[in-house]
Amino acid sequence: MFTTRQLLTLTVTVVIAAITCALVLATGAEWPGALLGAGGAAGATLAALPKLLSRRDP
Repeated sequence: MFTTRQLLTLTVTVVIAAITCALVLATGAEWPGALLGAGGAAGATLAALPKLLSRRDP
């Protein structure tokens, strides 16, 4: 169903989004701000991680 690269990308994206959301909430921000921050972090991860993984392919 998923390749190893896709599964790794999705897993790392979810982890980074969750950590970002938790850190933003820890600063006392409201839910909408935390979700926007998590979405931005997830988007940046989805943009950068596949490119980094493809560089290591033989």
